[in-house]
Amino acid sequence: MEVAIEFISQGFPIRNVLSHCGLSKSSFYYKPSDGKAGRKPYATIYDSKGREVTESAIVGRIKLLFAKPFVDYGAYKTFRHLVDKEKYRISKHYVYKLMKINNLLRGSNPISSKKSNRNRVKDLIPKVETEFSFFEFDIKYVWVSGQRKSMQVLTILDIFSRFNIGHYMAYNIKKEDVIKLFEKVIAEFGLPKNFIVRNDNGSQFIASVVQDFLKNNGITQEFTKPGTPQQNAHIESYHSIMERTVCQRFEFENIKIAKRTIDEFREFYNFERIHGGIGFISPYEYLLQKGVDLKSTPFMKSARGGKSNLVNYKKVS
Repeated sequence: MEVAIEFISQGFPIRNVLSHCGLSKSSFYYKPSDGKAGRKPYATIYDSKGREVTESAIVGRIKLLFAKPFVDYGAYKTFRHLVDKEKYRISKHYVYKLMKINNLLRGSNPISSKKSNRNRVKDLIPKVETEFSFFEFDIKYVWVSGQRKSMQVLTILDIFSRFNIGHYMAYNIKKEDVIKLFEKVIAEFGLPKNFIVRNDNGSQFIASVVQDFLKNNGITQEFTKPGTPQQNAHIESYHSIMERTVCQRFEFENIKIAKRTIDEFREFYNFERIHGGIGFISPYEYLLQKGVDLKSTPFMKSARGGKSNLVNYKKVS
């Protein structure tokens, strides 16, 4: 260090000197505190009433959160849940430390999974300023082990709020099914007369009957360029969450159980799962913040009627 200081005092660039001497920048710029106490670590946890809470109690709350079938939170989202939902006073660093010590970090326990004129995507990320004005939709395959075949899940996602406004499930989804799903969500949500939808180049989506239906209903359809899933990033992200929290966690004896599971995952995703892209709240809460209340819609009258029945799930080993 003395040699480095000597060269630096002679006017040589600090970064070059430290590099030649094999020293890190932090070792040079560190200044002792002259005996003054440093910042105290967040070593104490309090609940909403100001009472001290033990580490084991917080670990128990985290495990209880993770016991829900579709929760896949990392350390920061877990911290946001504890602070925002359960009103604990705890630092994000402490949450990370507790999760790491108790093997609760994500990944700690890995689990086993004809051409026409098309309006191409112009903006990689859609510029969306209001709810239900821009949607992405796509199909994901879900393996039904009891039948040894895959089920298809067609989902329509509101980009503004990340709300799943509708999905349709079947072993084989046809172009007519795409039309029926859009007719359903238009009726249930009272969507505006004109909005934009973005999709890839799947055969169901490029079908002339689908393009004509959307156009005749004042809907602008955008097609992503081949081999560019990033242009449909929001629905791809949704499918990634579904893959991680449903497909890799459970296996299904039949399509009936698979459909019920996906329905319950959709409810959890819409109403409970916190989302980093919208301020770490659920899509439903985000819509409420923006003054959109879905209570009077036909969708809400049927969306939350069912109860979870996890005895029908079989965990993937």
